[in-house]
Formats: sequence, C-alpha cells, structure tokens
Amino acid sequence: MMDGLKLDKWQKSFEVEVKGLQAEYDAFLLPKQFEDTYKLKINETTQTLSLWIDKENLPKEIEIRLSELMLKTEPEDSI
Repeated sequence: MMDGLKLDKWQKSFEVEVKGLQAEYDAFLLPKQFEDTYKLKINETTQTLSLWIDKENLPKEIEIRLSELMLKTEPEDSI
C-alpha cells in the first residue's frame, strides 16, 4: 500500500513527464486535445494510480509512451 506522499509524488512526476509527450502528440495533427486522450485515476483503496487511455483516438506510439511513463514515474518502495 502506498502512502499519500508517494502517491502525490508519483502523480506530480507523471504530470511533469507527460508534458514532454505533448509535442509528439501534436505532430500527429489530431482533432482531440492531448489531455482528453488519457486520464490519471487514483484508486483510494490501494492508494495507487491507474491510467485510462483512449485507444481509439491515440496513436499506438503515444499509448506505449504513456504506459511507460506510468511505470517509470512510480516511486520505489522504501525498505
């Protein structure tokens, strides 16, 4: 179970990293705003983040990068 501080850190870290994908997404010249193609959700029970991705309207490359960012930004458990 993740504490609130780690969860907050994870969310902030993801949001910082995802800004780097904005330009790549914009290069596809798609009609939807980038922010509308994914949602970061907090599971209150397990205190973890999950990612909803609009797979129908998101290029596969961006979808993969978003998933990678979720893993990359997840804080390690301290022992």
